[in-house]
Amino acid sequence: MLIRQVMQRMTDQFADDLSLEELSRSVGLTPFQLIGLFKRGIGLTPHAYLMQIRLEHARDYLRRGIPIAQAAVMAGFYDQSAFTTYFRRCHGITPKQFVKAIRQVES
Repeated sequence: MLIRQVMQRMTDQFADDLSLEELSRSVGLTPFQLIGLFKRGIGLTPHAYLMQIRLEHARDYLRRGIPIAQAAVMAGFYDQSAFTTYFRRCHGITPKQFVKAIRQVES
């Protein structure tokens, strides 16, 4: 199935600069067709799905004590500011607040 191929590539290469054009071309679709396929198949756009994968990895890096800026880059975000924006939008707190909460739980 085409959507699984793209999802697997996103999972395997989440930190890379994956463009919609490149992903759609790799499975013989137009970007518009790929967006539609994702929305119908999993209820998200390819970009939103990739951001979820990146946030999941970033949270894991933060739990392991990796500094926020480094975790952001390792997870594929352009910079710490972009990471903070997505993190707050998804979780309702900043990465710094997340790290502080983890430390409090571990104490």
